[in-house]
Amino acid sequence: MQIPLSRRAWLGLPFIAIALAGCAGPPVLPVSPNAPAFTLEGFFTGRTVGKGAFTSTVAGVNRPLTVVTHGRWDGRTLVLREDFVFADGERDVKTWRFTRTAPGVYDGTREDVIGKAVVRQVGNTVQLTYTADVKAKDGSVTRLDFADTIALCVERHAARTAEAAAHRLPAAIGKVPQRPATKLRLGRVAAR
Repeated sequence: MQIPLSRRAWLGLPFIAIALAGCAGPPVLPVSPNAPAFTLEGFFTGRTVGKGAFTSTVAGVNRPLTVVTHGRWDGRTLVLREDFVFADGERDVKTWRFTRTAPGVYDGTREDVIGKAVVRQVGNTVQLTYTADVKAKDGSVTRLDFADTIALCVERHAARTAEAAAHRLPAAIGKVPQRPATKLRLGRVAAR
């Protein structure tokens, strides 16, 4: 059952902030011509960190956040845990499983995703499309369609954008630049 969107539902969308900020304009190729090809497993194995915001002009929401990812690659599947901490103190955790089915092609699953995400790597970008049931703090559920892009801006720095739509109407966007977290002080969002 789909429940109409409410302001409370928008406030409960922590994972939408998979996103792009800090890399304005179209994605550019890696700085070094000898840089390895951009892949999910190449970028997200280990830790990355990013700061950005989730914004919905429809609901009048702007939520700054920090996300730390923890990725494990076994040669076929990337398990990617995303730890979100919002400026208001709310926390959320989502875990993706990306299984490579062909070069540049993955099946993606996550606890709130309906079916499988379609995941394609093209050049220096990875594109995901999927539908998810998003739970709000009050327990209501909203079904949203997502179009995410992860673009390599410069070597080892990526921009993540998540666009959400409800009933085919644009509803929200999340923007987060990410980089490897090695030797970074991660504070309260470090691995548990």
